[in-house]
Amino acid sequence: MLRNYKADDDDDGGEGKNVRRLLENATSANTLTCLICISTIKKNDAIWNCSNCCASLHLACIQKWAKDGIIRTSQHLSDEFFPEKDRFWGCPKCRFEFPLRDAPTRYYCYCGKTTDPKDDPWILPHSCGEFCGKTLKSGCAHKCVLVCHPGPCPPCPAQCRVKCFCGQQQKVVRCGGKSWCCGKTCQKAINCGKHQCQEPCHDGECPPCAKKVSTKCACGRETALQLCRIGDWHCQRVCGMKFDCGLHSCNKVCHSGDCGPCIFSLPRSCPCGKTKSVTDCSAEISPCGNTCEKPVCPLHFCQEPCHPGDCGPCTESMKKTCPCGAKTKPLPCSKVFTCDSKCKSQRNCGRHPCNKRCCAGTCPPCDQICSRVLNCRNHKCDSLCHAGPCYPCTQVVEVLCACGRTKVAVPCGKQRSTKPPKCNLACEIPPECHHPSRTPHSCHFGRCPPCTQICSILQSCGHHCQARCHSAVEVLVRSDKERPAGPWELKNSPDLEIHEYPCPPCEQLVRMPCLGGHDETPMKCCESRVVSCGRPCARKLECGNHVCQLPCHEVENPEDLEKFDSACDECSSLCTFKKPCGHPCVLACHRGDCPSCPETVRVKCHCGGMTLKFSCGKVARLTQAEKNDVFSCKVQCPALMSCDHPCTQLCHPADQPHSLPADCKKKCPLKCPCGRIREQHQCAKVLAGFKLVCDEECHAQAKSRKEEEETKIRLARELKEKEEALLQEQYDKKKGKKRPRNRYHDEEETPFLKEHWKKIAGVAAVVAVAFIAYIIQTV
Repeated sequence: MLRNYKADDDDDGGEGKNVRRLLENATSANTLTCLICISTIKKNDAIWNCSNCCASLHLACIQKWAKDGIIRTSQHLSDEFFPEKDRFWGCPKCRFEFPLRDAPTRYYCYCGKTTDPKDDPWILPHSCGEFCGKTLKSGCAHKCVLVCHPGPCPPCPAQCRVKCFCGQQQKVVRCGGKSWCCGKTCQKAINCGKHQCQEPCHDGECPPCAKKVSTKCACGRETALQLCRIGDWHCQRVCGMKFDCGLHSCNKVCHSGDCGPCIFSLPRSCPCGKTKSVTDCSAEISPCGNTCEKPVCPLHFCQEPCHPGDCGPCTESMKKTCPCGAKTKPLPCSKVFTCDSKCKSQRNCGRHPCNKRCCAGTCPPCDQICSRVLNCRNHKCDSLCHAGPCYPCTQVVEVLCACGRTKVAVPCGKQRSTKPPKCNLACEIPPECHHPSRTPHSCHFGRCPPCTQICSILQSCGHHCQARCHSAVEVLVRSDKERPAGPWELKNSPDLEIHEYPCPPCEQLVRMPCLGGHDETPMKCCESRVVSCGRPCARKLECGNHVCQLPCHEVENPEDLEKFDSACDECSSLCTFKKPCGHPCVLACHRGDCPSCPETVRVKCHCGGMTLKFSCGKVARLTQAEKNDVFSCKVQCPALMSCDHPCTQLCHPADQPHSLPADCKKKCPLKCPCGRIREQHQCAKVLAGFKLVCDEECHAQAKSRKEEEETKIRLARELKEKEEALLQEQYDKKKGKKRPRNRYHDEEETPFLKEHWKKIAGVAAVVAVAFIAYIIQTV
């Protein structure tokens, strides 16, 4: 039904996936749970669906819940004085408040068209089977085309051609996701009127212009690069220009135009503000001598002569009553009087007293935790103390399989009656035998099946056992077929023990060599032995040049077919062994090395730059250290180190490491972190971690750059606050317009008032007298 909706599509925001999940939960068994009674919702139960969170609850449970919620919200206000008070109740899951008129009374399908839908095995439970027809949330004129379903409706699937945010491209998209971004540059005109927006295609207004231009401040003293959108800017320098009096200076910050007259030469008021006078700007204004009469409290005024500074607190004595009205005491007007009496009224929860000192009758809400056990019997209510029943437990408990990797979420309190989920993952219980892992099988409860793998234990013969695993075999100790002695005895379960058995004899075929190691014969490992093959021995004699011609015989090392053995014949031929240098030996067959070779050979130096001549025998007698010294041309090595400088050593062997960069004496350029200071230092010193440090001038330049950035940020913040203030002022002007009077309505009510005004006046007088009497009694 939802095959045309993609859960990962950007247009629907994942709503199709949410609807699919709700449909799967509604169609599967034992997944819908009533949060009020913590029981499974069956297919033929009458339910109520929340229009906000789409939660399904039993109709009887939600009716009782709504009734308790309405009583709880209306018990704090009296029907006599508040006849039109709002009564509401909340959803147990999302706490959305519904008015009294929306209290559930009937059982409807998901779409709300059919009353008391019948259970049909061919359609979704609690569904009418008709098209949903609800108005979609995308705001278009289309309606939901799915069959009556739980949860929110998916986004509109209709296709339409719309433009991107910047209006440069068009494409066909879903009606529910009309807004899209083409990814190109916006190119719209910015508020500065000079530049274009360079941001990628975006929704809403373009950001302010971020380009910088060179402009002067208001006073014209400084010129700096400022954002184009800022316009006029101030350098934050005090003007400091002298007024015409020559005594005082202008204290305004970076302004344009004339500084104006001296602020001390304008008319100034006395401390109490009753008289004004113009004096010399260098003279102070003296008190006028009249009574101050500034208000010191809402009831009294200052009676002191005109004086500078604050008037101080009010000292008039008056009779004060505490807020609860229990006690009265004369005190100064500026002091607050409260008594020590504790309020004994109950708070809104109806369980705890107020206990507030000198309470005026407005007892605060209870601030203690409810801590009553919820219907799940596992948790306590963590809300503030309240009247009426607590909300259901909102926590979700996970029911795990045997391995704990597959889980299903159920409401708290139902985990005991929920079966563990079926797990298709591999069992991870460690094996009881010697194998590193068990035979692959699914996760399960109880004991694992016996191991069916090959034993593979290394035996004394060197082969691995090919029998079935026998290191952990289950052996039945007591059969479960034994009958109990009477009905009072329980049926005995079979007792199994784990036994380890030895490996059987090795029957693997092996190839046994003959006495001389010439051939191999296949035999069983447990019956293998060594025999002669009858072939010639063919091993080298003691001279190393000829082979033995005797038939296959026993030798000390049959695996080596070339090594001389004491059982072989002696050699009587000439020497055919070549010298290590490759030149032939002219002597008779002999043991040991041949004499030194007198031939001349050419050898390249270590670096390959020169060719040296030596005697072949002399070269053969040299040790490795002597060869390294003799084969060196004594010229500097041309190889490069890791610092890209040539090696400092003379010509040396390839296996000898080159010079380390720490020995390099070449100079490298170096600069400080800010890049202002630049010097030349040795390469080894630079690699050792030497760095140039910024001096005071570098820090001064960095500080000036930071101050300029802070000034730009503050100016941008002030400009934004001015724009917000201007928008708020325009909004307040629009909201202040008055609605036109309905003359037609006034003309209709006028004859009625003229005819019944005496009765209305009498009723109003009776109500006023009753209200005054009630107020007097309560006071």
